Amino acid sequence: MNPSALHRIVHLRILRSRIVQPRTVRLLAAFVLASLLCSSLAQRYFGHAMAVPNIDFYDYYFAAQAVRDHPRANLYEGATGGNPQLTSAPAQSALAAEARAAGIQDTELYLYPPLLADLLTPFAHLPAHMAAALWRALNLALVLLAMALLAPLLRVRLLSGEFALLAAAAYWFWPVHEAVSDGQVTIVLLALWAFAVTAYARGRVALSALALALATALKVTPLAILPLFLLWKERRWLAMYFSTLLGLTALMAAGNGPENLRLFAVAIGAMGQGIPALANKSLTSLTAWIFYGKVFTLSTARAAMGGSPWLLRLAAKALSGAFFLGCLVLVWRARRRMDPSAKAVVLAVFALVLCCIAPVSWRHGYTVALLPLAMLWARALRRPPRALHLGLLTLTTFTQGSLFFDLAAAAPIPGWAQIVCASLWIVLSCALCLDTLYAMQSEETPVLVENSGA
Repeated sequence: MNPSALHRIVHLRILRSRIVQPRTVRLLAAFVLASLLCSSLAQRYFGHAMAVPNIDFYDYYFAAQAVRDHPRANLYEGATGGNPQLTSAPAQSALAAEARAAGIQDTELYLYPPLLADLLTPFAHLPAHMAAALWRALNLALVLLAMALLAPLLRVRLLSGEFALLAAAAYWFWPVHEAVSDGQVTIVLLALWAFAVTAYARGRVALSALALALATALKVTPLAILPLFLLWKERRWLAMYFSTLLGLTALMAAGNGPENLRLFAVAIGAMGQGIPALANKSLTSLTAWIFYGKVFTLSTARAAMGGSPWLLRLAAKALSGAFFLGCLVLVWRARRRMDPSAKAVVLAVFALVLCCIAPVSWRHGYTVALLPLAMLWARALRRPPRALHLGLLTLTTFTQGSLFFDLAAAAPIPGWAQIVCASLWIVLSCALCLDTLYAMQSEETPVLVENSGA
């Protein structure tokens, strides 16, 4: 027997020896569901309310009104002179003028591709409060749609108690609540990503690429998924993705003008240094918290983000790059063993990977983490996983979904304890991604969802 075969046998025996009992998995799943429910109720009725409901939607809404009234209006005025995050639109800008006309004296800058404003022009014909209510209703429906799209991959029937629990957990998940309250577009991205994962698992490569190209045209972050399909040599996927994205870019250039696209690129580049606020859950923020020895609030982060030293920026990019490269190496090593269902899991896991490496990943951006978390929990309940994997899955779901550690980080505790509590979200997310991808190299892949058979 050659050494590599012996090593594989030993590795598999170690994996089997660390498998937990089904009853333990069910108890931890019940604990996670209970924590999501209790946290959701507590935050709604006893916790902090959102400072300005629909605050992010109004940025989109006034940008859509500016496009409606002047198709080539400058959507990024004031966004190209340094880090534009958490900054109000200048009084002379088209966005500020539309906001004043609606009786709102202050609105933040619009920092998305022009396509989002273009698609929301039908909302621009409604009064602001009606448009916000309609957008919220649409987001609530899209959460349910995303879970319905995912259900066949999880072998969950739509008319079943399992699906009712899946949908309930999605609505209890804190990033979803925050996205709905803020009027964020991340729930649209959740639905598109769920469609892409499901389509890819079923062999509908073109539809998967089309969905992620549209997601990229709404928010640039999904562009970083490309190395995955280069590793898998998915030429059809890449051809459809690039052709769709090129077509959408051409439409934006024709409708909004090339200058708006150029200004958007400048604004996005300026956001690369991130913002070290507690609610920004990225490796860039984690690096800043460790460097400064404290966690920043939104107000104090505004002052800190302006003059961060080049060494800090370099360290943040190196850490993010190393994590991303590590994930890609694990995928590359397991590439020959992956069927479409396994690749669908990887695609869902990379939705969480991209949240960790993006310089700006507000808590609501982790709405897409519902996909890998749901897939991994479904698999764990059907075939009990390793103890380490189950522990990471439980802690990651609890941390992201309950907001417990973020509330602790805002409490009057020592600075080092605040950093630990605030960092758990990011550290656990990264650890879960690495553990899930690493396990795919084994002969028995204990983290994969069963093939739907489609």
